[in-house]
Amino acid sequence: MRIKLLSLVGLFLGLVMGSSALAAPDAGPQPPALQLLGPANAGQVVYQAMEDGRLLVSVTDRNEDPIKGLTAGDFGLRQGIKVAKIVSVEPLATSKEVPLNIVLVVDNSKSMKHRKAIEPLRAALNAFYKMLRPIDQITAVVFDEQATVTIDGRPLHARVLQTSDEQTLRAFLSASMSSGLTEGTYIKDALMAGLDAARAMPAKQHKFLVVLSDGEDINSTATSDEVIRAAQGIPNFSVLAVDYMPTPQIDPFLGQLAASHAGRAWKATSADQLLPIFQSFASTMLHRYIVAYRFLEPPKGEVGFSAPELTIEEITTIDSSPLLNQIYFETGQSELTNRYVLFNSEDETTGFDEKKLKGAMEKYRQVLNIIGSRLQRHPETTVRLVGCNSNYGPEKGRKDLSQSRAEAVRAYLRYVWGIDPKRMSVAPRNLPEKPSTNRIPEGQVENQRVEIYADQDAILETVDSAYVQKVSDLSQLRILPQIQSEAGISDWRLNLRCGDREIRTIKGQGALPIEWAVPLEGALLEEMAACEKVDMQFQAVDTEANEMSKAAAATLPIHFVQRTRQAAQTEGYRVKEQYALILFDYDSAAIKARNKLIVERIIKRMKEVPEASITVTGHTDTIGKEAYNTQLSERRAQAVQASILEADADTAARLDVLGVGPNSPLYDNAAPEGRALNRTVTITLDYTQKE
Repeated sequence: MRIKLLSLVGLFLGLVMGSSALAAPDAGPQPPALQLLGPANAGQVVYQAMEDGRLLVSVTDRNEDPIKGLTAGDFGLRQGIKVAKIVSVEPLATSKEVPLNIVLVVDNSKSMKHRKAIEPLRAALNAFYKMLRPIDQITAVVFDEQATVTIDGRPLHARVLQTSDEQTLRAFLSASMSSGLTEGTYIKDALMAGLDAARAMPAKQHKFLVVLSDGEDINSTATSDEVIRAAQGIPNFSVLAVDYMPTPQIDPFLGQLAASHAGRAWKATSADQLLPIFQSFASTMLHRYIVAYRFLEPPKGEVGFSAPELTIEEITTIDSSPLLNQIYFETGQSELTNRYVLFNSEDETTGFDEKKLKGAMEKYRQVLNIIGSRLQRHPETTVRLVGCNSNYGPEKGRKDLSQSRAEAVRAYLRYVWGIDPKRMSVAPRNLPEKPSTNRIPEGQVENQRVEIYADQDAILETVDSAYVQKVSDLSQLRILPQIQSEAGISDWRLNLRCGDREIRTIKGQGALPIEWAVPLEGALLEEMAACEKVDMQFQAVDTEANEMSKAAAATLPIHFVQRTRQAAQTEGYRVKEQYALILFDYDSAAIKARNKLIVERIIKRMKEVPEASITVTGHTDTIGKEAYNTQLSERRAQAVQASILEADADTAARLDVLGVGPNSPLYDNAAPEGRALNRTVTITLDYTQKE
């Protein structure tokens, strides 16, 4: 597993990391902390935030040794739910852009000579010099008996050199450890001078203060508390301390200074330990990584309509829809459901007129009222109500349930439409005589029904109506998204507007579909006909809660042709006559005797309108394989074509015959009535009616 470091804003924890002032209490909500992930073998992963989406990262193992040779694949970075992409990882040692800013405070008191530590210190400093690069900025501070540095009006016993030249630095420190040795120890004065230099360094760059002391400070004018206060508030600042005092424990002052500024204090009990200690912190400072990153971009892109414009036209529709003589029930239930329009009393039936109904589905929802109305108009007819069940699961063998279902239909016709119960016989059975497949849930639901049969065709005749409706040159509005999201889409929303009115909203979660297909029919088409254009807006949020900076938008012009304008321009108006056969049984292409009567009626109408173009289209439901259903729809269309040509061979040139199978469904295949109504052949006559 990777080691995770949670870093508070402005506060960096761990080895060689600086600190900065916390946000003020009134700064408002702060962004989530960065979470840096390192390699599996890391003991500690710490970082300093740099500018331009970069981090200065230190990765050490469990022995506090730097881990070398890391690449982008070894790091991960998050901020809350946001994931950053690691763009590059560059070792600091090879960087030509990020300098080291080091303040080196060296004890050059004569006690170093007395303890034979000068030569070991020179060797240790050589290890330090080797890590320096030309871009690094070094401030060296040593003791000076003459108090040559003045800070804030106070003379300090220190001498300061600022350089990026290694040879100049070598010469300065070499002289301070030979002719420049001091009698007293002025570590706190030197630290005050070093801290002043650190404060003047660039705020956004990291700064190290390295201090070596070999004796107790009894000569400085500055105090420990003054040094602690002076170090506070320096941004991106770390302290590394080497305690070479002749005591067994780390000096409390140096230990506190290092611990307060994300650093470390080493205890050197002999001069021989100076070299490995200097090598250690030199390696720690240099062997870090510049990790460049960027957070994944929010979703962006475009959406568009597949068509350049939409034409909506008013046409006169003469609609002959089949009467589906099947009433469906929920599993195990015998109550009439709200899929049907049901009146509460006989008074509510007054004024009912089936000719005012539009479309096969609206007519089906009124099927009980259509049959009730027709039974009133034909008092000599009788009907037979056959109750059925799926004969599966909780309905298996339940003829009592079938009986109850048929009784429910009879009760509605009796008490709402006033039909004499003697005119309605009831017969229960299990599966219908022509059942749908019982192997799948869709077929089982279709078998949960009451079938209505009549002794006269007038009761189950097609439902004919004529009305002006709006049609479009497109069956559906196809909307194509071209949205890119590095983090993946979480939520999306698509709005269609007509002026200030929202006419359709589509929303969802997860990956976008290849396209949205909005059926152009009914109320939506009516609304769109009143618009000069439809405006679309799309907005998405990714999995990291990034919202598109600008909603994708598109506009679809609408060309609306009114019936009155059409008549004036063409000396007539468009008429569309739609006929559908009494429905086919499940998995059948046979034309029943009653269907043949409708075919004869259509043939007669075709002769009356010789200029009409004629389309014969076969349909199926979605049960079964698409290839098989397409062939079944073709057989249904060809059976109707054969009946037409048998009666009038001259019609052949005007016929366009096709089978579309389950594609381009007329009705919703999710409902049993929709699937039943889709088992049909439609015949459309299209022509212009002269005024």
